[in-house]
Amino acid sequence: MEPVLLVCKALHRDTFDNEVFTGQDDILAVVEKGSFVFDNGSGEQQVGPGEAVNFKKNITYHRHILQPADLYLFRYRAEVDLFGSGKVLFRDHERIRSTLALLHICDSAVQLDTFACQRALFADIVNQYRLENAAVLEENSQKDPVVSEAIAYIHSHLHEKINLAQLSSRCFLSYVQFSRRFKQATGTTPQNYIAGLRLKKAQLLLSDTDLSIKQIARDCGFGSEYYFSNFFRSHCLLSPSRYRAMIQAAED
Repeated sequence: MEPVLLVCKALHRDTFDNEVFTGQDDILAVVEKGSFVFDNGSGEQQVGPGEAVNFKKNITYHRHILQPADLYLFRYRAEVDLFGSGKVLFRDHERIRSTLALLHICDSAVQLDTFACQRALFADIVNQYRLENAAVLEENSQKDPVVSEAIAYIHSHLHEKINLAQLSSRCFLSYVQFSRRFKQATGTTPQNYIAGLRLKKAQLLLSDTDLSIKQIARDCGFGSEYYFSNFFRSHCLLSPSRYRAMIQAAED
């Protein structure tokens, strides 16, 4: 089961209301501006723009603001550990920055379902972290050679249609057995793993190239521009062309 977003809030803090904090749900706090420090019992750490802290439920944190901070807080529930307990680092700061810019747009756009947009963008943050930590996932998958082989196949055939039933057969497993082993090794389902890879590739091509939407659809393994646009909109609540325009506006 994928993580369930409960609440998403944009906050400004000069000080924390509760400097000693214990939550009942997991909360990811992404810093847009400013900085603060926290200690979960493992030593004090500082968090700044483009970085985050995962406040795990039932763990006590001591925290205080260093510089007035703008934050996005995502309170969520998940069956698996998404980010660990403590500081969360993202390698692609531009992608996090553009995600936060899109969240601001969602908050102010009356024509959008704001919470649906927030859910989609939180899922994008989760996928970014998963993909940026793919080395860890792949290290775990090495313990299961079947999953390791499947991941290698997915990466090399991402531009093609991937039939998971056929991939299961290639691994000499039923679809149910294959899906269970894949999730045990990687923490996510084969469908979500593939969708995350394709979404990240599409976002990179939209933001970093002038390729047409039709060509990007083909490069990301979609049979048609129409199907790609529907997939992209379902995850980002924006059309590919609108997303490209938003990224360009955020960069400007």
